[in-house]
This record gives sequence, structure tokens and C-alpha cells, in this order.
Amino acid sequence: MSDNRTPSPGDETPVSPPPPPAPPAPSAPPPQLGYAPPAQPGYGVAPSQPGWGAAPVQPGYSPPSAPVYPVVVSRPTSPLAVTSLVCGLAGIVLFWAVIPLLASVAAVITGHMALGQTKRNPGIGGRGMAIAGLILGYAVVGVGVFILVSTIISFLFLGAFSLPFIFAG
Repeated sequence: MSDNRTPSPGDETPVSPPPPPAPPAPSAPPPQLGYAPPAQPGYGVAPSQPGWGAAPVQPGYSPPSAPVYPVVVSRPTSPLAVTSLVCGLAGIVLFWAVIPLLASVAAVITGHMALGQTKRNPGIGGRGMAIAGLILGYAVVGVGVFILVSTIISFLFLGAFSLPFIFAG
């Protein structure tokens, strides 16, 4: 028997919806930016002993690597710069004697010689020490000149022997 009738809404056979698409296959994790802490061995594991394996690495992190430090090439220091700094410090420390003026003059002379030497030859260091020696030397020379000038002026205006008579009378 042939079914020539028109289908009514109640006569329809239920059609199931198509199945949902399958989720995509897991791919490699995205690269992590920033700091990756080094992998820690488990409790009781000593990877430094022979026979033990390397420390486990967490997935998604690269194994720890040694830090890269820049290579610092040290330059030889100018002996004149060291002399300038030592003489400048001696001028400050020995302020109570006659030596500071002599030491400070030596600091100024050797400081200028050291600056010239470091400028001519960039392979020699010590420019900072030479500048420090110059500053200390000029400071002590300046203080010495001030004391000398003020002493001469006081002798000219007050007289060489008038000071004891002012306090006596």
C-alpha cells in the first residue's frame, strides 16, 4: 500500500540534530613569557649524587640554564693616579703638620700627570682616582693659602706684637 497522504505535523519522524564537532586535539602549550623558576627536585631526591637522575622539568618550561654574565676586562690602574689619591688623603689626614701642603702639591702634580696619561692611553685606568686626588689636593692647598693670607693680613693690620698687649690691658 502506498502512502499518498500529506504528512501532518504529528506524523513526522523525529530527526536527531547532528552531533557537535569534536574538540580540537591538544597542541603544544603556548610559550611562557617572563620568569621560569628552576625545577625543584622532589622531597628526598639528591640530583647531585651519582646514580640519581636529573631533576624533573615541569611541562611547558625549559630546563634551567646558567646565567650569562658580561665579560669585564680590567684595565691596569695608573700608578700616578694612586699616588695622587694617597697624597691627597695624606694632606687631609696630616692637617696639623707642615706635610699637608707638600703632600697636596704632590697630589695636584701627579693628578694632572695621571689625567694626561689616561687621556693619551685609554688602556690605562684610574681616571677617577686622579680626579679625587686633584680635588683633595686643591682643597688643602686652598685652605693653606687662605690661612697664609689671613695671617699676613692680621700681622699687617693688628701688628705682630699687639695681640698680647690687647689681652693684657
